[in-house]
Amino acid sequence: MKPTIRLFYLFMGLLVFAGSAYADAALGSRMKERLPKVLAAKDAGAVGEGADGLLYIRSGADDAAADLAKAENADRTTFFSITSRKTDAPASAVATQWAKAMRSKGKKGHWFRDAKGNWSQK
Repeated sequence: MKPTIRLFYLFMGLLVFAGSAYADAALGSRMKERLPKVLAAKDAGAVGEGADGLLYIRSGADDAAADLAKAENADRTTFFSITSRKTDAPASAVATQWAKAMRSKGKKGHWFRDAKGNWSQK
């Protein structure tokens, strides 16, 4: 298994553990519940993954995609912060590893945004 995939699963495991230890215990549940919508939006090209671990809306996306990205990004930011505290790594490093895992797991046709804001499709 690739190191980035291993880190992704480690982070997801930490998410479940951290969720019970912090005030926002529903974080993992919200992200899991939202996942089918996130994947559908990626499949439709309405959102893409950023190099910073956040979702970005793409040109022509509707308000529902924007609301989805906003909610997902709020939870991801919380997750990066929780994982940062647990692993003693900067939140930006956690986010970068998340982004790498998302790119690795992404399907053909999904969009990815680099640190300069340039889009590419897998």
